[in-house]
Amino acid sequence: QWPDVAGSGRLEWAESIASPNHPLTSRVIVNRLWHHMMGRGIVATVDNFGVLGAEPTHPELLDHLAVSFMDDGWSIKRMLKRIALSRTYRQASQPLAEAEAADPTNQLWHRMEVRRLQGEAIRDAMLAVSGRLDTTPYGPPVPVHLTEFMPGRGRPGSRGPEEIGRS
Repeated sequence: QWPDVAGSGRLEWAESIASPNHPLTSRVIVNRLWHHMMGRGIVATVDNFGVLGAEPTHPELLDHLAVSFMDDGWSIKRMLKRIALSRTYRQASQPLAEAEAADPTNQLWHRMEVRRLQGEAIRDAMLAVSGRLDTTPYGPPVPVHLTEFMPGRGRPGSRGPEEIGRS
């Protein structure tokens, strides 16, 4: 039952969602952050925590992270750092034979999943190694390399570089 409010009640609704008495919100956020960092959430169905969704593989971990997230003032940056510094995130992707036999789908996180590296990270790494990475903040974006397979109204008027190093 909603208390009597002078306005629309949105503030009270937001406060109730973000209260420690309503832990679902922090669980969903933490699970999405875990999914972003690890490639799969603690609850694999990040968009469905209901009865049709998957069960969490590690419910105690999810609860621990959700409480830590709230205790840290709902800081996404601190939660990402906590995940990045965890042993689970830093483990090798090469599986051990006995662990792979016991958990072939890696539901128990005995190894890190191999994931694609984004093109921007590859480009920046190559420029950094060559000493040509511009680290000045707030600079212009790299122009998009256009091909005939990129039609549309949002197509830029000029072409970007075809490869690193070409202007």
